[in-house]
Amino acid sequence: MTLGQNIQNARKAKGMSQETLAEKIGVSRQALGKWEKDTALPGLDNLQALAAELGTGVDALLGAQAESPAAPAVTLDALRDLLAARDAEEKRRRRLWGGAAGAAFLVLAGLLAGTALQYERQINALNQNYAAIQSSYAAQQADLSAQISELQDAVRMGETTVLDWRWLPADKLHRDVAGSWMPVQVQVTPRTAAAGTTARLAVRCGDETRLYDMTAAPDGSFAAQGIVFTVGSTYELSVQWTADGVTKSETLGTVNFNEEMTEPTIIWGTGYTSLDYGYYLRRTGKTNYLTLTCYPVELEVDAPAWMEVAAVEVDLRLNGDAGEPAATAVLQCTESYSYGGADRTGGVWSGTFYDDAPADGWPYDGKEIPKYVVRVTDTNGGVWTEEMPLTEK
Repeated sequence: MTLGQNIQNARKAKGMSQETLAEKIGVSRQALGKWEKDTALPGLDNLQALAAELGTGVDALLGAQAESPAAPAVTLDALRDLLAARDAEEKRRRRLWGGAAGAAFLVLAGLLAGTALQYERQINALNQNYAAIQSSYAAQQADLSAQISELQDAVRMGETTVLDWRWLPADKLHRDVAGSWMPVQVQVTPRTAAAGTTARLAVRCGDETRLYDMTAAPDGSFAAQGIVFTVGSTYELSVQWTADGVTKSETLGTVNFNEEMTEPTIIWGTGYTSLDYGYYLRRTGKTNYLTLTCYPVELEVDAPAWMEVAAVEVDLRLNGDAGEPAATAVLQCTESYSYGGADRTGGVWSGTFYDDAPADGWPYDGKEIPKYVVRVTDTNGGVWTEEMPLTEK
């Protein structure tokens, strides 16, 4: 496995989130995420700090730790004890049996010789495996050192090299007669930049290229505002760095903008029975009461890569959108994943209405179809909603 996969597996084995591990070793969550995706390499100090926090060795993270060969059948201590027993047996038999002791000694010596030969072969195998591990580890260390040295040289020379970039929505998706479009911002983080460096973002779509001035942030990144992406269009992005009167252009990448990039997809799960999204009615006196057929609720949030989901809640609404919801289930993320070259991320969210459900059910006038309404909130404060009607059973 790669270095990034080993870091991710060790972190999950410890039950730590990216945020927790990044805070412990003193780096940003984005930096740790890049290490785990193998798009960037940690420095030697960070690599040692990772190993210490994850309770493993640097060689294990680098993938150079091989499984230990099977232990030899005879240990050195056992062999010494056996030789001592042979000497004692020889003396005793020599005193008691004379020539017979010599024959017994020869038999025992033959057995010991065979055991010693087998043990020597196992020791040689161990030495060969150890030498192979050492050679692999040395090669990986040399490659890692070369990359770190290259990075340090670039820093010393004052070069400006893109470390990371991303685009983020500045507003929701808009639709009009001309099509669908979204205001966005683009953030670029350089690996290092000389004092007084300025930046402009170049956005090319078809034969047209537009330039946007970028504003430097306290964290060292640069951001461009006022950009509009239209659904169905392809954008080629590059950044122009200017320092000491010299301008250098670096390509960022291509964005094939489509509606899947603009909002999350809610996938309602059926992890229990066909009654997951149903209800019963019971009349007491002149009042109808509604109870759910299944109080647990589970769903998946399939989100674009730029979106970090902060909270997922599900309201039970009995009378349409008027008034307060009858109950709210706060869901917890029980599983997360990424796919499609990290263009999309997903998570499984679960919760229950059970703790808030009254024993006799909720009063229900029957005028509106009862429904669940899910609210997905991201770390930028954006909120997305979707409805799931309930069915009477």
